[in-house]
Amino acid sequence: MGCKIVSFGVIILILSSHFSLAPFSLTASKKEFIINISSMGRLFEISLEGRMYTCKHCQTHLAIYADLISKSFHCRTGKAYLFDKVVNVTTGEKEERMMMTGVHTVVDVFCVRCGSLVGWRYEIAHEKSQKYKEGKFILERFKVLGPDGSAYLMGHEDQISGSDVDDV
Repeated sequence: MGCKIVSFGVIILILSSHFSLAPFSLTASKKEFIINISSMGRLFEISLEGRMYTCKHCQTHLAIYADLISKSFHCRTGKAYLFDKVVNVTTGEKEERMMMTGVHTVVDVFCVRCGSLVGWRYEIAHEKSQKYKEGKFILERFKVLGPDGSAYLMGHEDQISGSDVDDV
């Protein structure tokens, strides 16, 4: 059994044989399991400096303005921003989503402190022209506070349209 620490407070243990590790579940396909350090009784958060985006509900730091790639994305709640890096989030299960720009494999991202859904991360872009999104994050503007601390309110001009709205 090996252990490595990866970014944002996650430990991955690589299993070389059959172990019973209740209450943790084993991902059979990769023979690894992931423990979020917050599940060990202490919550570790990364503090950011400068102009940042935070969780709307608990003000946990999520991203800095310098990592903002684009403000021209959209989601069901209105505007969405594409970021190169996001911190203090946990991820959901991989799923295929049909979006305006084609099919993407994504994982939802949740605030590590309060558990609110704040956006998603692109795992796989199936269209060649969309490959630049892989590994990048979307933060839904309605679910975060901006760098000036302001909340975004969805208006009539934010009807579903644009870059990466789910077709559902």
